[in-house]
Amino acid sequence: INAEYMGIYDSNMVTLDAMADKTQSESAQKRFEAIGWEVAQVDGHNMEAFLAVFEKAKANTGKPQLIIATTEIGKGIPEVAGTQKAHGEGGAKFADKARTALGLPADHFYVSDQTKAFFAKHRQDLMARAKAWESTHQAWKASNPQLAAQLASFQNSVSISLLNAIPPFSAGAIATRKAGSVVLQTIAQHLPQLVGGSADLFGSTNNYIEDGKDFSPAEFAGRNIRFGIREHGMCGIMNGIAYDGALRVQGATFLVFADYCRASIRLAAISALPTIYIFTHDSVGVGEDGPTHQPVETVPALRLIPNLDVIRPADPEETAGAFYAAMARTTGPTLLALTRQAVPLLAEIPLQLRREGVLTGGYIAHREVSTLEVILLSAGSELQHAMAAAKALGDSVRVVSLPSFYRFDQQSQEYRDEILPPDCRARVAIEAAEPSLWYKYVGLDGEVIGISRFGMSAPGGQVMAKLGITVEAVVAAARKRMAQPSKKQRLA
Repeated sequence: INAEYMGIYDSNMVTLDAMADKTQSESAQKRFEAIGWEVAQVDGHNMEAFLAVFEKAKANTGKPQLIIATTEIGKGIPEVAGTQKAHGEGGAKFADKARTALGLPADHFYVSDQTKAFFAKHRQDLMARAKAWESTHQAWKASNPQLAAQLASFQNSVSISLLNAIPPFSAGAIATRKAGSVVLQTIAQHLPQLVGGSADLFGSTNNYIEDGKDFSPAEFAGRNIRFGIREHGMCGIMNGIAYDGALRVQGATFLVFADYCRASIRLAAISALPTIYIFTHDSVGVGEDGPTHQPVETVPALRLIPNLDVIRPADPEETAGAFYAAMARTTGPTLLALTRQAVPLLAEIPLQLRREGVLTGGYIAHREVSTLEVILLSAGSELQHAMAAAKALGDSVRVVSLPSFYRFDQQSQEYRDEILPPDCRARVAIEAAEPSLWYKYVGLDGEVIGISRFGMSAPGGQVMAKLGITVEAVVAAARKRMAQPSKKQRLA
């Protein structure tokens, strides 16, 4: 097919509940013509007329084509023909009578000899075309050995050397979205198959590939796709790129707008597509934009999607680990939740531990130096509060960073028990998000400092403090847990 794109629209003027005119008044033809398509209408039951329109559309080399084939739903079954009753199983009980009236064989799965012969020949034609294509491909490889080698390398797994190639960050505070931009440039230099885009937010999501040019009809080599204000469209297109398999694709928007593209994200997870979502402005730390733009329930809701790896890194080095983890994963999508606000570089945690700790989903960020009494857990920008609280609480405190619930839950029971010893039930978690999911880690004896309401319009730091996301809250909760008798003591 030479057309850039062809669609066939079966227009039967019926929806599941009623005739279409009860809920729809638009003209599909005018709608598609308005966005630059070439549209043809034809009687969908007239095969000769349809084939004539179809062949004409195939010969077109310019605009995308749409064929609107008008049909009667349930044709041949007078009891339901042309009505919403023909949807689903509405006409099933009349099927045998209809087959007889139409002169069809009684066999419900009848395939005529003519049809079998057609598809047998079609199979041979396809095999011949595949053989011709393979000959062309081999000739191209012989003439372009360097390009062929590069194309073949796209299928290779990502080496840990990529993580080591990312330069370390210097001291200071930086938003993880900005740290992510720095990391992305290094990755893009090493992986030319990486492309990406943003839903009209490159300036905020910071995921533009420098020197990558913009993808356009005049620049197919461009690595940056300007999706416009189309979050759902962006993630749908990302799925298409991932299905093809030659390229890796990342796309970005504000985290709260994940609701606009959740269906495409869910489909990527079902289909095990290795798409990468760089979603920024990940909490009430967004600040003045207010509740409409401040994620509260968003991260927990995304964590509930099976096979979606949601990573919320705490600082620039965890961000480096998160980007590498996303690139190395090929069995499903990864979503990186990054901050708008600056977060400190947690230099008290060894650099490699922060980076490689992300790969296991959870690790000990601060280890107790005396008998363990309480465990503080956190993910993302609030890890800084847990670390500060540990200093105030003394030597018997452990801090665990859990940037990825998905990855941590996939570790062995032995590893998880090493990080979260079952006999230490005094646990406190803090995250600027709806708290429910944390209880599987803190248990019934633990406490979660989270947010169970929508945010407010104020500077991000003030919003965090007003909603109780503070070091002081962690210290108070931990002391309360430490003062309670253990389960063994209560039973005695």
